[in-house]
Amino acid sequence: MRNLFFLLFRYSALLVFLLLELLSFYLIITYNKSQKEIWANSSNIFSGHMQQRAQKVEDFLRQQELNDSLLTENAKLLETIINYRVFSDNNNFQKFETSDIDSVRHYDLLPARVCAKTVNLRNNYLTLCSGKADGLDIGMGVISRDGVVGIVKNVSEQFSTVLLLINSQSRISAMIHNKGYHGNLLWSSSDIREMKLLDVPKHANVSIGDTIVTSGYSISFPPHIPIGRVTNFAILGGSNNYDIDVRLDYDLSQTETVYVIRYDEVMEKDSMLTLSYE
Repeated sequence: MRNLFFLLFRYSALLVFLLLELLSFYLIITYNKSQKEIWANSSNIFSGHMQQRAQKVEDFLRQQELNDSLLTENAKLLETIINYRVFSDNNNFQKFETSDIDSVRHYDLLPARVCAKTVNLRNNYLTLCSGKADGLDIGMGVISRDGVVGIVKNVSEQFSTVLLLINSQSRISAMIHNKGYHGNLLWSSSDIREMKLLDVPKHANVSIGDTIVTSGYSISFPPHIPIGRVTNFAILGGSNNYDIDVRLDYDLSQTETVYVIRYDEVMEKDSMLTLSYE
């Protein structure tokens, strides 16, 4: 307490000066119209600037929430587009347009965020911040807004591992869009955008620039999900099939958010495919 009194006594002149300044400032603003207007205008500008700063901080803190909301909305839009394509292929688009989407859809899209990834190895994977608790399961296809990403390989309660398209063990059933010829897409290059489409018969009509999409023959992907374009093709000596070079339309190293595809009739289709190959 003694030190406090000593401090006040030491700076008493400065404190009195500041108090008189504040009192003078208050009297000038209160009893002078022009100064009062200047103060009001200045304080409004200052408070507006501070509120703007505060709003930016609040928006930043809510960014994750907004991004999650947009991701869910995008999943619903992609889900509608995919199901529409499926019904259009089966000449059922009129039924699709006049029916409740929940009663006719085959595919659900589950949004997920990427926790970790590798793109510079021979066998590359993604780790998703979603797992069984979010409806994910082994064998589900994974896509981005640009195209095919991979297939869910392992799942825990909260996380899952995705076998990337750029993995030496990856095999995706793909086809040449609007031509119907299909084959197996695999990665055998050091370039993460260069793929190979094999097992397309040599009588197929293949052209440079042809679009490659998913065939829809597997249980992981619906048809017509974009993959890439034909850059070159050849028939190797003694082979009955093309060796087709495909360049991805997107860069998998930039993937931060994905959509996991849940197929409603996966069990039925899987059992039929199993019987077909026995």
